[in-house]
Amino acid sequence: MKHILKRLGLLSLPVLAWLAFFIAFEPNNYFGLKQQAGSSQPVARVRAYDQHPGRNLILGDSRLAHFDMALVEETSGAEWQNLAFGGASLKETLDLADYVLDSGHPVDRLLVEVSFYTLNESYNTDRFAALEKTLHNPLAYCLNLEYNVNALTVFMDTVKGTPDTIESGDWTDSDYLADDGTVLPLHRKLYDYPALIRPRCESWALNGSQLARLEELAARCRDEGVALTVVLPPMAGNVAALCEEYGIDAAMRPVLDTLRGWAEEYGFVLLDYEWGGSCIKNDDTQFFDGFHLDEKYGLPDWTRQLFTELRGNDHANA
Repeated sequence: MKHILKRLGLLSLPVLAWLAFFIAFEPNNYFGLKQQAGSSQPVARVRAYDQHPGRNLILGDSRLAHFDMALVEETSGAEWQNLAFGGASLKETLDLADYVLDSGHPVDRLLVEVSFYTLNESYNTDRFAALEKTLHNPLAYCLNLEYNVNALTVFMDTVKGTPDTIESGDWTDSDYLADDGTVLPLHRKLYDYPALIRPRCESWALNGSQLARLEELAARCRDEGVALTVVLPPMAGNVAALCEEYGIDAAMRPVLDTLRGWAEEYGFVLLDYEWGGSCIKNDDTQFFDGFHLDEKYGLPDWTRQLFTELRGNDHANA
């Protein structure tokens, strides 16, 4: 019997070594053993909420995922928790809103992002059902190939001393050259991004089912005493031109009218920086690409504008 136990112990050593390695380097802080997650992936954001649920929550895609939370707190006068994650569809954002409202934890405010892009019927990714299974099954998380690859990547970056990167650019002359050598008036990423999203814009159609779910969320927030803000983030001028090319600007006008009507009916705040304008006036320096504000030179400006307006609305409603 002792020999069997010894052999089992020896066989378990590689498994324990792998588990220790995985827990040490997985970037999502799934087990809550680190000060914070090194990732803004959905599993990281939702696990952080499960471990330490906040009362003021930010939900949306990558355009809301990279706020400087110290600046948010300083500007708004309140502590916020960021649950936004890259690539989130409106369906996933609304699924997450339902998740936090169903959690039993108190919620004071929800900041929910929509945009012409997430209102597109063809942009309807659905990862939340699978995510929920992972959130409450540590074994499934540990055996997930993607998360193991992520842990290995973090380990390699740590060994190499690879610095963390942010979406920011101090552009040089080469960043203003087209493929044919023509000098561009704006840095190259502002031309590459519209080309990337053009296929979705060509086939744009309103996702009526998810828009209807947004109304359901507004009604629920009113009934449960949760202050809801719906925000449309700013976009660069060349993305706006793409919308005009495919008639998306015209198609969005009745949608905005609908949102304004709901805001009045259900008592939520609607902040439209996508079509209504914002503090962002210089695309070349303030946008990293067509959707994402430069984290050094643009995002702080919009953060101050957004959360100053939120604070003003809080005082007006007090």
